Amino acid sequence: MASADLRRLWKLHQIDVAIQGIRNRATHLDVGKKTAAEIESLTNQLATNPYKLFHAEQLDLELQQSSLDDKVRKFESELYSGKIVNPREVDGYQKELAILKKQKGDIDEKLLEIWEQMPPLKELADKLDATLAAKKKELVETQRKAQQVKAELEADFKKRSAERPILAKEQNPGLLAKYEAIRKTHDGIGMAEVVKKRQCGACGTLLPERTLQGCLDDRTMTCETCHRILYYTEGVV
Repeated sequence: MASADLRRLWKLHQIDVAIQGIRNRATHLDVGKKTAAEIESLTNQLATNPYKLFHAEQLDLELQQSSLDDKVRKFESELYSGKIVNPREVDGYQKELAILKKQKGDIDEKLLEIWEQMPPLKELADKLDATLAAKKKELVETQRKAQQVKAELEADFKKRSAERPILAKEQNPGLLAKYEAIRKTHDGIGMAEVVKKRQCGACGTLLPERTLQGCLDDRTMTCETCHRILYYTEGVV
């Protein structure tokens, strides 16, 4: 059985472990950085997807096509109205109609090329849009959960931090000083439980018999490998 001093120190150690655990969880709290990076990547993919460029070109060509259709109808209406009988004027109208129809034909060919390429590009764009929407929703939910966990951690940290000074006052001054010195160089953890009756619970080192005997004699012993103060009870297996 550990001495009374070590039992009191162990309670303080458990507070320190809890505080360290809170800090570690806060440091590694998922606030959605990975999802935000995925959103940025998807946004860039959408921005560079040819579908939007082709779609914009399609709309522009369709406007040109509509304008040419109007002009063709107008010229044909005037040409075949019977009002134009002068051969030179008739020839001029026919040439203008031929130019307009040639322009319209060129646009029709471009539109056909675009229409052939659009379906797979649109399918990809739709998939990217759907994925992006899902990722944005995921980010909102991740950040909501992160805020909730953060509030819980802050409350727990406040509670543990308030308990620590009270327990620290109950400690043997010399033992506490040694413990605090070890904590400074060991990631805030100054004690280790003896597990399986002969193993350091912090670093896993098999403890020598002299160290184990010292623990049984209620002396303050440290692990020869990680140098943490050892806590030993008969109930530990």
